[in-house]
Amino acid sequence: MDYPGEKLLLKMWETLAEKGVGSLLAPWQEKRMADARAEIRRKEMLLLAQAEVEVDSIKSGQSSFQLKPEVKLLNAPSSSVDELGRVEPTLDLSELASTVSNNDFSESIRKETNVAKSILIAEDILGQDRQEPSDTPIEDDWLYSWREYAGRVSADELQDLWGRILAGEVKQPGTYSMRTLEFLKGLSKAEAELISKAARFVIDGRIYRDKENFLEAEGLFFSQLLFLQDIGVLSGVEALGLTTTYKTQDQNKYFKGLIASDKIILIDHEDKNKTVEASVYLLTRVGAEVLRLASFGVNTDYLESVAKDYAKKGFNVRTADFVQLTAESGQYFNAAEVKLEENA
Repeated sequence: MDYPGEKLLLKMWETLAEKGVGSLLAPWQEKRMADARAEIRRKEMLLLAQAEVEVDSIKSGQSSFQLKPEVKLLNAPSSSVDELGRVEPTLDLSELASTVSNNDFSESIRKETNVAKSILIAEDILGQDRQEPSDTPIEDDWLYSWREYAGRVSADELQDLWGRILAGEVKQPGTYSMRTLEFLKGLSKAEAELISKAARFVIDGRIYRDKENFLEAEGLFFSQLLFLQDIGVLSGVEALGLTTTYKTQDQNKYFKGLIASDKIILIDHEDKNKTVEASVYLLTRVGAEVLRLASFGVNTDYLESVAKDYAKKGFNVRTADFVQLTAESGQYFNAAEVKLEENA
């Protein structure tokens, strides 16, 4: 492999080319695996910038493709006067047809530009990922739905979101369900920002209760947690939390690993019959898929506080960096023991 993510990128571009997705980038697809990727990217960004200029030009009437600015669809010639002396407007159907055609053209270019930007974001993400791609192909219906929804958004934050969705699905088809795509298509920029805040406090698909000081310091208040429950991301908020019981992952002793983005809490004890309980807000299935998209790591102070809670219960606890290697496995490193203060 010449560089990280090469196999993932090959899978992405082969899939997109086969299904005809990302047509604005199609001329470059056969060349982008060569050494001149940076130069190709520069040309693509110029192409997309020019496409956006053209769309604005068409909408404003400045482009040669658009109707002349002085042409009006709705005219009121002086010869068309009713019996009361009123001037009746007339509709020029031929000009209307031309304008509809122009609008369709500019809208198509706008959508293709949005899709292309999200694809390039996915390329950046996959280019840094060493995970082996799955042999499972991306479903056609999923990919076409993704193209439709990604084409609707022009905000950078939302294009980044759809780029991350594509990257995740390329790595492991089935990561994001059609229901999740339906949820995300109506997501506003403000809602996306709120979800990104919440993602920094997710450990093993849960947000721990009684950590309000950490959440509120990041601008995440109880009312916003209720809102996340209302839109189907969290559960248990209104009931003031749920209780989770963690059983061992090791037959010979108690062991449990709690993954939090690029970190992990490692909990162990000599007694294999031990269990760990925690009061939490639980992510729904859609919520788990959506919050997986966040580009920010876990809040480290919050992570350390949760880890110390387990240490206070008599468990040996470590925190470590974590890298996902496949859909089922990962690797941790730089493990550090969690120590309690003497007066804790």
